[in-house]
Amino acid sequence: MKFSTFTIIIATAYYPSSVVGSSQCVVPLPLNADDFNQPDWATIIEGVFPTWAAPEGGCPRLNKVGGSLVANYTDFPVAEEGKFNPCYYTKAFAGLDPKYGGYPTPIDTHYPYEFAAPFFGQPGDGSTHHCPMNADPSTKIQSCPKIAPKCDGDVPDCNKITDDYGIGHVPPFVPLAAVKNAYFNCGEQTDVCKWFTDKVNPCNIPKDVMDRLIVEYFGTEDGNIQFTPPVLGDDLPVVDNPKSTYYKLEYGGDAEACADNNCRGPHYCSKEAATEDVWGDFCPYIHTGENAGLYRHPHLALAALELWIANKCMGPDICPMTWLDSPNGQDYGDKMKSTSITWAEMDDNNDPIAQPAVPYKWPNAGDGIFPGHELYGDMLIKPAGGTYVTKYVAMGSKGMDDHDDHTSGASFFGGLASSIVMISSTIAVYLLV
Repeated sequence: MKFSTFTIIIATAYYPSSVVGSSQCVVPLPLNADDFNQPDWATIIEGVFPTWAAPEGGCPRLNKVGGSLVANYTDFPVAEEGKFNPCYYTKAFAGLDPKYGGYPTPIDTHYPYEFAAPFFGQPGDGSTHHCPMNADPSTKIQSCPKIAPKCDGDVPDCNKITDDYGIGHVPPFVPLAAVKNAYFNCGEQTDVCKWFTDKVNPCNIPKDVMDRLIVEYFGTEDGNIQFTPPVLGDDLPVVDNPKSTYYKLEYGGDAEACADNNCRGPHYCSKEAATEDVWGDFCPYIHTGENAGLYRHPHLALAALELWIANKCMGPDICPMTWLDSPNGQDYGDKMKSTSITWAEMDDNNDPIAQPAVPYKWPNAGDGIFPGHELYGDMLIKPAGGTYVTKYVAMGSKGMDDHDDHTSGASFFGGLASSIVMISSTIAVYLLV
C-alpha cells in the first residue's frame, strides 16, 4: 500500500487506558423534540464549544443575500477568552484563535476523512481540493481534485474503497450519522466505551472503529460507500432511517435566498459571485432570516459527540467536557501554525458577512480581517500540525516553464511525494528512501 502523505506533528502525549464504566449506554443524548427527536446538536456543540454572549435580540442578519443589515439586528457579539462565536457566518477564521470568530477545522479536530491538501501556499491550501503547488492564483479551487475515488458509472455521493485511501474523503455528516446511529443502538449492538482504545488520542474514536461504523450503515453490496445529502425530503425520511444523514444545522437551501441559483451547499453566494463561479466556500453561511449566524459545521458536531461520549467513558480527567481543555485543543490557535485556509479578496475585507469580490482575486490582501499569505510569514510551507496528502499538490502544474522556480520546487517535491514526514516543532524534514 502506497500513501502520498506527510504528517506534521506539533506535540503528542501518552494517556493510560482508564475506562470509567463498562458502558455509558444509559446516558442519553439530549434530544430536540422539534427536530424529529434528533440529537440536540446546538446544545451538544455549545456544551463542548461554549460561546460568547449572543446579542440580546439575536445574531445580525441581512435583508437579502449580499444586502444590508436589518434594523435592530446590527450588534455583533463581543469576544470572550476561551469561548467561541455564537454568530457564525464564514469559515475564514477557522483554525485561528477563537477571538477572531472561527472554530477548529477538521484538521484540528482530527477528522480522519478530510484528506486535506498541505499548506504550500497554493490556492485551496488546507482544503479538500488539491491544487498544484504552482497553480495560477486564478485557478478555480473547486476544479482541483479531492481524494474521493468515485464509484464506477460516476454515481453521485458514492466512494470506491481503495487500498491507497480506504474510504477516502466523505463529508463529516456521514460518520456523524453512523456514530449517532451506533450510539442510539448502544446496548443492543455496541458498547461505545470500547471504542476509546487510542492511547495517544484518547478522546477520539479511532479510525478503524469509525471505518467499521460507516461501512455498517453506508456500505453497499459491491463494497462501496454511498450516502445522501444532509437534507430533508420525501425520499429521505429521518425517523427510523439509519441511512439518513440529515443535519439541521446546515441550514442550506433556503428557497428565497437561493432563488438565483446562487447557493453552493450551505454557502449563500451573491448572484455576482455565483455567476463568476467563485469557490462556494468563500461565500458566507446563512445570514438572512431567523437562522442567520446559526450554521455549525458537521465536523464540529462529530467532534462534540466524540468528546461528549469520551467524557462519560474515560472521565473528565482525561477527556474534559470542553474542547479547548481536551487533548485535541492543546496549543490551539497559534496564528502562524494555524490550519486556516488562505482566503480570497472580499468585497469588504472588514465585514464578516462579506461576499467574494468580483472579479475574483486570490489571495486576500491581508489588509482587513480575512487571512492572506501573511500567515506564512517568511516560510514556503506553513507548519500547521496535521496529516496531509501531497500527491496532487506536489506534482505541480503541467506545462510550466522548466526554469520557473516554482516548477523546480514542484519537481523536487513531486519526486518525494510518497515519502515525506515533517515534524513541525523543529520543521525537520526526513526523506524516507
